[in-house]
Amino acid sequence: MPTSVESPRRLRLSPQARIPLILDAALAEFSAQGYRAARIDDIATRAGLSKGGFYAHFASKEALFIAVIERTLVPPELDMAALLHQPQPSVRALVEQLVDMQYARFTDPAFLATARLLFSEGHRVPQVLADWHDRTIGQLLERMADLLRQCADRGWVRRSSVLDAPRLLIAPAVHTLLHLVTFGPSPAVTVPEARAAHIKLLCELLELRG
Repeated sequence: MPTSVESPRRLRLSPQARIPLILDAALAEFSAQGYRAARIDDIATRAGLSKGGFYAHFASKEALFIAVIERTLVPPELDMAALLHQPQPSVRALVEQLVDMQYARFTDPAFLATARLLFSEGHRVPQVLADWHDRTIGQLLERMADLLRQCADRGWVRRSSVLDAPRLLIAPAVHTLLHLVTFGPSPAVTVPEARAAHIKLLCELLELRG
């Protein structure tokens, strides 16, 4: 049976101030009840809104779900120009930057809660999620592959399998994230150790061989 949600006092707020409250409420309700069982009425109440007030900001539960994901699970920017114009190109320096931007938020509770929601409930809205993936993760992978191809053309890195299958560039990080949201931090998988192993793996794949 869904738990009752206490309604905060309703205040008049601008959309810029109101929407974060709605997203916080949605993350709490989706995490507690699951996507299917979460009710717009409870989300609105938790955010200090009427149901009608909620629909002034979001057209549907699907739109709200993807907004929750997009707020937190935003791929980092890849500054290709800076990476391609290093005065002394180094495979390790390049790999460390690519890896560090993947692990940067792995200790952020809000990030982990949103990732847990994505893994557990994303299948409820497959097309919406597929569109989001193409716009975000898919584009990031294309840019990372393009960066490595340009580095290979300049003779900085080896042409390995990751150039043709860029998802391999993020696979260790995805595995670590899945472990964290499923089991929580543990001695078996720590973020620093996972990061170091990821860097070592990509260096072995990309360093030039004599």
